[in-house]
Amino acid sequence: MEIKYITTRDLQNSSGEIKGKVRVIVLKGEDVANIDLTCPECGHVQKKKQEFKLPLDLQCEKCGFKIKLESLRKEIKKK
Repeated sequence: MEIKYITTRDLQNSSGEIKGKVRVIVLKGEDVANIDLTCPECGHVQKKKQEFKLPLDLQCEKCGFKIKLESLRKEIKKK
């Protein structure tokens, strides 16, 4: 099993507190992201699969909180 893309990041809630986490893995030869997400807003833990394309738009299935996961290069440039 070869990995094409992998990232683990902390996520901020609407108050700016780091309360959530996301892990994304895409296997080589696939265009589907395997996502483990802990919502920073409500704490709901979920696993999902969706088409892999950066930026990756995620949404909590419980509270609807939206998360945009950009490439790390773009994220670092913003800071």
